[in-house]
Amino acid sequence: MGFFGDIWPLAVIGLFNGAIYGLAAMGVVLTYKTSGIFNFAYGAVAMFCAFTFWQLRDGWGLNQWVALPILVLVVAPLIGLILERLFRPVAALSAEIQIVISLGVLAFLQALALLIWGGSPRVLTSIFSTTAFDFTSKLRLSYTQVFTLFVAAALGAGLWALLRHTRLGVATQAVVDNRDLAELNGISSDTVSRTAWVISTMFAAVVGVLLSGQSRLDVYSLVLVVIFAFAPAVVGRLISLPLAFAGALALGVGQSIVTHWGSSGTLANLYASVPYLALFALLLLYGNRLKELRAAFQPVTSAPAAQPASRRKLLTMGTAGLGLAVVLPALVNEARLGNVTSGVVFASIALTLVVLTGWTGQISLAQFTFVGVGAFTVGHLAATDGSGFFWAAAVGALIAIPIGLLVGLPSLRLSGLYLALATMAFALTVDTMVFSQRRISGGTTGMSIPKPRIFGFSFASTTRFYYLAVAVLAVFAVGALVFQRGPIGRRLQMIRDAPLAASTFGVNLTLTKLAVFALSGAGAAFAGAMFGALRGSVSPGDFGFGASLGLLLLVVLGGRALVGGALIAGFVYMLQILPGLAPYLRYIQLGIAVGVVYVAQYPDGPLTVAADQSRRYADLLRSFRQLVSRPVESKVPEATSG
Repeated sequence: MGFFGDIWPLAVIGLFNGAIYGLAAMGVVLTYKTSGIFNFAYGAVAMFCAFTFWQLRDGWGLNQWVALPILVLVVAPLIGLILERLFRPVAALSAEIQIVISLGVLAFLQALALLIWGGSPRVLTSIFSTTAFDFTSKLRLSYTQVFTLFVAAALGAGLWALLRHTRLGVATQAVVDNRDLAELNGISSDTVSRTAWVISTMFAAVVGVLLSGQSRLDVYSLVLVVIFAFAPAVVGRLISLPLAFAGALALGVGQSIVTHWGSSGTLANLYASVPYLALFALLLLYGNRLKELRAAFQPVTSAPAAQPASRRKLLTMGTAGLGLAVVLPALVNEARLGNVTSGVVFASIALTLVVLTGWTGQISLAQFTFVGVGAFTVGHLAATDGSGFFWAAAVGALIAIPIGLLVGLPSLRLSGLYLALATMAFALTVDTMVFSQRRISGGTTGMSIPKPRIFGFSFASTTRFYYLAVAVLAVFAVGALVFQRGPIGRRLQMIRDAPLAASTFGVNLTLTKLAVFALSGAGAAFAGAMFGALRGSVSPGDFGFGASLGLLLLVVLGGRALVGGALIAGFVYMLQILPGLAPYLRYIQLGIAVGVVYVAQYPDGPLTVAADQSRRYADLLRSFRQLVSRPVESKVPEATSG
């Protein structure tokens, strides 16, 4: 009885956070089941709305009961309408494109919030009284907790009743069951989707205000907290609102009970990891029973990839690039050469994601996890003078292989959206459970990584390390091109474009997917050793989920199906660390987010966009010239004689 007597108060407390996660989960499920879009930016929407509420109430001095209706009834619906309009054209495209655009929106809202409110955290006091009272001898509650639970339960029940007992609910169910048949019966699927987006963002606004009233308000933490709602959404298989809400309550209770055994050290990390572990386990458990709703929409189409460049063209471009790389140290100072080296190392990391996502179609939000594996391995195994660096980097790559296989296992049963969720859950779990361990990463202080040394030859100087980074990038690029143009590359393209057809033609999907995940992870780990040596010291924050997200966005911006796209990603990364551009960093980040949303449909990035636009304008110019140069026929009849 003593154990249960200690547990039940924790379970009650867990209901409060669980109810807020339930609102978020219902918002995510609602937009997905009506539009087919899984909103990875839901946390960013909640964050932006919370900052807006702070501005209205604390910044401009409005009464909170005036500011809250403005937020929920005006600002949030406007954001919902904008998002619906943005995602409507891509509802019938591949999940890969939808995910990238959604992540681009997340990055855009974060960058916009930084531009408007800066990077300093805010204190957003609760809209309810924080006065506490003794509910029982073992349970002390605040009015904030009680009213939060009441509001969340009321809104959840209200949405369920709205969709079950109104014409909107009938129309929503008709669209979910058969979109085409609903249209034939006069039900506008666009109207249903638009309404769902508005309701979803209104819920996000409430979630942002309620959660921010319990902790600090900043640009990053609330985005990760709302990810806690993704596991309950999967409990409802992204279609059931009651199951999603119930799953959120269970998750909140389970997470709170963990604190019974302690709230520091490993147990604190476990407490933070419960939602991510639950999400990963649910995805593996449901497996093939999780179906994407894109099948209910129009046939999936996307922009075709450009044809691979000829060998002669590649040789010419490679020779020119290598020549420029050789003479560059003579053209720039040492500080600027260090910035260029950062871009080169980042390009090597980006190449591993090009192979995995661009060529195989397997979206990964955990690539920087492997980078961390390589960096921390070198930090443990290499000598302080850099001796044994390359041996340690090779060991890091070998360690990454089984981890890559573990990450790749969900790809055998999952694809598209659910694979992205699985890799995200894996990355967040490693962040909180593994990299946070002091014996692994050095904890918050991090660890030092030496510059490489081999046979007494040191790469400690900026120039020497630059040439080493260029050599590693060249090896990665040549290996990737040989890989792409061989029989394995053709198999990867078949897996990306037509997995069923690939299996029909004898391609072993299981072996190929696992091999690509393992190879990509090993390459990222080796590049991670270079990344750590370049920085000199690393900490867990260098390899968090945000770093993997930034990597994916830059690879998409550069061209996720091109080796040259990795080089563009490295160049843009370099721009972000140039001291002279520091005042414009937030504008650069905003531009990256806008660019990602724009080029998401083009696997070859801005190169394809530029080529398409050039051909279009060339055709228009050619037609105009032909029109101008065409002789004008005289319509005046010739005079006849006599």
